[in-house]
Amino acid sequence: MIAFFDSSIHIGLLRNALSWQAVQNAVAPARIRLSPIVASELLRGATGRAARTVEDLIARTDPLEPPSWRRCWIEAGRLLPKIFPRHEQLGIARLQNDCLLALTARYTGASFLTADAHFESIRRHVQFDLRMLPARSAE
Repeated sequence: MIAFFDSSIHIGLLRNALSWQAVQNAVAPARIRLSPIVASELLRGATGRAARTVEDLIARTDPLEPPSWRRCWIEAGRLLPKIFPRHEQLGIARLQNDCLLALTARYTGASFLTADAHFESIRRHVQFDLRMLPARSAE
């Protein structure tokens, strides 16, 4: 079994707001991988020591990618207006990565761990193994 985490989980771990034990319990006994999407999100927000920690995470964690990025991007473009019909274009663009993460989980069969509740909305349209940690744990 393979699992990967949303940025919300990685940020919670980096800030010591989440315990590694709680994260492991949510996905055990899975091998942990890293989505390039999440790596990019983490790098965008990290500076100094945090950036070095993220670079180390990227270097030591195997990547997880769907068999076809092309298929995922096109499918995300079709799904987003259906999943979030009330969001303006900018809001939908921000949710694009989350849809791509859900599609990655779907097409790889990996478990996806997050603390962001809006993934429940995505799961109504995209079948994937969603594991949730309480949002308060990641803050």
